[in-house]
Amino acid sequence: MQSFCFLHTSDLHLGRKGREEDVWKQWQKICEIALNRQPEVLLIAGDVFDNGDPSPTLKEEFCNSLKALIAKGISVLIIPGNHDVKKGDALKGIEKTGAKVFTNYQVFCISDIAFHLFPFCSQWTGQDLVKMKQKVKAKFEVGVCHASYVALPEIFADLGDSQAIHIPLTQEDIITLGFDYFALGHYHNAKHWQVGNTQCVYPGSIEPLSFKEKEKRYIFLVECNEALKITPIPIGCQRSYEEIVLQIDSQGVDALWPKIEELSLRLGPCFLRLTLRGIVETVRCQNWQSQVSAFLDKKQIKVIWQDETVDLNWIERDTLAKQFLEICRQRARKSPDKDYWRRVFYRGISLLRQCKDAYKKR
Repeated sequence: MQSFCFLHTSDLHLGRKGREEDVWKQWQKICEIALNRQPEVLLIAGDVFDNGDPSPTLKEEFCNSLKALIAKGISVLIIPGNHDVKKGDALKGIEKTGAKVFTNYQVFCISDIAFHLFPFCSQWTGQDLVKMKQKVKAKFEVGVCHASYVALPEIFADLGDSQAIHIPLTQEDIITLGFDYFALGHYHNAKHWQVGNTQCVYPGSIEPLSFKEKEKRYIFLVECNEALKITPIPIGCQRSYEEIVLQIDSQGVDALWPKIEELSLRLGPCFLRLTLRGIVETVRCQNWQSQVSAFLDKKQIKVIWQDETVDLNWIERDTLAKQFLEICRQRARKSPDKDYWRRVFYRGISLLRQCKDAYKKR
């Protein structure tokens, strides 16, 4: 067979509230890669839009970008994901661009490659895909689905925490389906693994959208010759998600300013979760947090605070807490592992506060 290649992406989430410009710029990167690489097919495995009713302007811009790809001879194959059909039908009318949108299971063959396209359906499981799959003769068979592979703990935990396990796929399902390549969407971090003879890939969302998405962003190039060659192409991101813990020492929160200034120089535009730990005067600490937020905001760093501090005034008023603090300080002075006693203190104080709060509610 002649050389054949396709690009695999998913989870564009165009129109994501508060991130509209970021995700659109990432989509433009993918279009540029497609125009430069000139694949036969651009495959989008669901969640083109963030909801089922995108703005007419956004939809028109997306359609124009598809027309530019199709004009260069690139076939665009799209299946809907759960977000595309959430309270609407985001992909309705997209096929007028010349792109192929699959709202029912269908096999699309091109150059001895058979694409099995399964649209999103909340009632399906992997066994439904097995029952639907048609037998075809092709050099390579590619499955396309917006689904949840539940046999990998990190995927199961991530999607399970979000109550977003849709079309659960097991290892047995993938072996039975027997695809050469399974182009998946739904899980937001890039993942490439093999089940039996099947190469399975989640390309991940094109732009990180939460603190669970701190890994690099990719689109996948799949070259079909005598064998499959799968290459992840980095696409960077507009704004990353970062997490940093700041420990307040005896000098107080003001002593942390050099660290804040260092962060402002080291980090690019991002969402930054700052966890603050230590013993503080609450009012003074809150004022300091406001100053830090304003300072970093000018650097396009949006701070999300996670306050794990302990109010000094509360400790001074509470006899048991005060005694516990003094014991931990004494043990820490004699111990080579001072961090251990710091953790003991915060855990103990947290439990003490919970017990006292619960008692007050009785």
